Amino acid sequence: MEYPLAGKDSLAALTAGGGLAAGAWGLARAAAKRALGPLAMPMLVGGSLMWLGRSLGDSFAEIGEKSLRIKLGMIFDETIPLSEISRIEMTEWKIIGGLGVRTNLRDMVAVVTTAGPVADVWFWTPRRLPVIPRIYYVQAQHLLVSPENLDGFVADLQARLGS
Repeated sequence: MEYPLAGKDSLAALTAGGGLAAGAWGLARAAAKRALGPLAMPMLVGGSLMWLGRSLGDSFAEIGEKSLRIKLGMIFDETIPLSEISRIEMTEWKIIGGLGVRTNLRDMVAVVTTAGPVADVWFWTPRRLPVIPRIYYVQAQHLLVSPENLDGFVADLQARLGS
């Protein structure tokens, strides 16, 4: 069963809008100073944010017969065998932690698109999960995810783990 991630459209709009704002600010600053130097950083930030907004296309948590797949556009796409999952709980994600793919740099990766209640998926043993694809990984003991139908997702995954 597939569960879309909550707030994905708002996050995409916010990042794309932030990208346009940063890019416009960079152009205005460069024009005022008649220099290309001040343009580089805001344009880089703006382009990155706009790319992030466009890359959130398919974003979901999918519970299959033998695996759990978490996808956040082109940024995060992992399939985890159900046999590696020890339990699932509900927890709170604070907006101050940010949205997207986040980590505490020790033992947790979060794929969150909204603040509030989220699912906390725990593994029997730490699992190598990407924070920045092909560049930076964390040996995660648990993974947080924010599906729209949180109660249904938790109940479905608990049922699959119990069988």
